[in-house]
Amino acid sequence: MTSWNAFYERTDKRAPSPLLSCAIDHVKHQHPRHAVDLGCGAGNEAWQLIQAGWHVLAIDKEPEAVARTISKCSMNDAAMLDAKVADFEYLAQLPASMLIHAGLALPFCHPARFDHLWGQIRDALLPGGVFVGHFFGMRHSWASQEQMSFHGVPTVQRLAEGLDILLLRETETAMVIDSESVNWHRIDVIVRKP
Repeated sequence: MTSWNAFYERTDKRAPSPLLSCAIDHVKHQHPRHAVDLGCGAGNEAWQLIQAGWHVLAIDKEPEAVARTISKCSMNDAAMLDAKVADFEYLAQLPASMLIHAGLALPFCHPARFDHLWGQIRDALLPGGVFVGHFFGMRHSWASQEQMSFHGVPTVQRLAEGLDILLLRETETAMVIDSESVNWHRIDVIVRKP
């Protein structure tokens, strides 16, 4: 598995997320414009949300990630960001939000904590709000990692019961990460709370 600092360096200048852009379009007329970015990493998506006019709570358990997220925001943007060093799978609750983003973060939730975290996400979504994020599929090269969470499409569909599925896309690609050959099996999801 990759080191976090190498991941931050590799993704620091990444282009805006098309998946997050799609989710933002689904809630562009909704208010309040409060969003949560779980596992904010290098801060790209928190910054993307702020640029789209959202107030963002960015959460990551790695202090380096939170520091990078804060540094990405200019003085004018700083008022739109609340950045917090915390292990999101152990938060008592998430704030009520119109958009919750978890880009490549949910798979790093311990399986024993996943149902709790997913319940927190569902509870925090305001009516009309969307969750956008990624799940790792069962054929992902890291699927043997017992401290990570992996899901098949039917399980993701069950997790989304009672929510409107706006996008559910499964992809599988061979790639090299930090000199390691990886089968990258990912499920992209956008769901809306009715």
